[in-house]
Amino acid sequence: MSTIATHARFRSLMSRFVTGVTVIAVASEDRQPGVVAMTASAVCPVSLDPLLLLFCVRNESSFLPYLQQSQIFSVNILSSSQDAVSRYYGGQAHHGTEGTWKLKAASAPVLDGANATFVCHVANLQRLGDHHVVVGEVVGMHSIDPPAPALVYAAGQYLGVELVGRPGTQASA
Repeated sequence: MSTIATHARFRSLMSRFVTGVTVIAVASEDRQPGVVAMTASAVCPVSLDPLLLLFCVRNESSFLPYLQQSQIFSVNILSSSQDAVSRYYGGQAHHGTEGTWKLKAASAPVLDGANATFVCHVANLQRLGDHHVVVGEVVGMHSIDPPAPALVYAAGQYLGVELVGRPGTQASA
């Protein structure tokens, strides 16, 4: 099997894995509106003690140098109404809509309308193959409650999934 065929088959089969959709963002003074962001569907929790999560970013991504410089980022879990925001930060700006951001000094941008946001400090950044694996330590959490339907992605399509709120879930600012 050729390398190109293997890559294409791998991508095709991985598209069968249903994932949530996030926008990962860092603050940047040299970009308007002060935010550099990317869409990511490969985000997962790593640890509860300490609170850690991870995501991957392509080595050639224009986002990576900003992340390396900032060392603080947000992971914004999108609601089903934010598919255009996902497209905008996923490299399809002409088919998308820029998000509205809440900016606080010495913190990461928080996407307005996201179901949940995790603010993280970079705990580990490791190059593996054609990506960097980023492990972030969670230092802040925000949510909308009750949660809106979630935005999910599978086989090249966005879908909305209704979430059932858990008793005791509380919003934070």
